[in-house]
Amino acid sequence: MAETHEDSRPDKVAPEPGTDLRADHKATRQRTFLEHLAITSSIKESAAVAGIANSTLYLWRDTDPDFAAAWLKALAEGYALLEMEMLERARKGVERKIYYHGKHVGTVRDYDHKTALQLLRLNKETVALVRAAHAEQTAEEEPAEDRLEERLKKINVRLRAFRAEQRRRKAAEQDPDHRERNGAVHGE
Repeated sequence: MAETHEDSRPDKVAPEPGTDLRADHKATRQRTFLEHLAITSSIKESAAVAGIANSTLYLWRDTDPDFAAAWLKALAEGYALLEMEMLERARKGVERKIYYHGKHVGTVRDYDHKTALQLLRLNKETVALVRAAHAEQTAEEEPAEDRLEERLKKINVRLRAFRAEQRRRKAAEQDPDHRERNGAVHGE
């Protein structure tokens, strides 16, 4: 076979055995897409930055479970970042310039109370879920026998208090002077 001019060039380097340049290029583009997605939460913008067609992205997502999982993780990170930015704005407000007759005369700080309340509501739900998960984990770690003994102790304390109250009421019914000694008013 005859050598072509391209094959005989000294600057052409053959890939190392086991190296797939196409796979490396794909991995680099996927990594770029995922990194940008984690920052922006925008699939379209991240695809453009990575130089990947949307149809290719969705094909990769549908056929590659690892890429699909990384996609979801990047989106979750992006939304967490967005939530932190919104929380920052809700806490510190956003500066707005004031103009009078076309001249800048001052600056005010606006606060978005509606967003702040929504974030608090979401955070309250998250905290409740975390606390419930922690309580469940703690309960699983604590032996069932210890939990049962603790419950029995509480039941016994309530039972003793109930019986003492019954004895006090019975004594009050049997001894008319008992009501006077305990501060009851005559004629009730």
